Amino acid sequence: MPVEMESEADALAGELSFVRAARRKAFWRKTPVRLSLVVLVLVLLCGLVLQAAVHERRWIAAAWPALRPYLVQLCGPLECDVGPYRQIAAVTVDGSTFHKIKGDQYQFSLTLKSRSSIPLEMPAVELTLTDAQDQPVLRRVLTPQDLAAPVELAALGEWNLSVSLLVNLGSTRITGYRVLAFYP
Repeated sequence: MPVEMESEADALAGELSFVRAARRKAFWRKTPVRLSLVVLVLVLLCGLVLQAAVHERRWIAAAWPALRPYLVQLCGPLECDVGPYRQIAAVTVDGSTFHKIKGDQYQFSLTLKSRSSIPLEMPAVELTLTDAQDQPVLRRVLTPQDLAAPVELAALGEWNLSVSLLVNLGSTRITGYRVLAFYP
């Protein structure tokens, strides 16, 4: 060991514990150290805010439409999209009917209602036709594009549909149906 290192080691070993503690405290009180810590905290806080903005981008864009362009810019390099907000618990099937018109022609009517105070993405609809034993005979998923529905369901609004469907099941008799709104 060089002489210089031996003298430092001897000096540190001979220091009293309260002197070592005072030196440690003095290190954290230095202006450059405190400034570095403040900068680090601000950088980490900005990172946390950006992460929350990316995660909740759809809600932020729906609640504050003026922020949408900034969110689109933020999502550009991250390859994420800023689409309409999704909250399926706030979308209810308010009413529906399915009845035979003639032959294989059926009339399907549907009313979707939003209980949200912000616009929501229009959900897809699953229509399941059942037989006398309540067993599924035909299941069809109807996307908003299939239904010519708007992209968004207005805040606290409702949307109605009435469409004629051709269902050819041969001799199977349709006695019931189920409707489910969901996001694919």
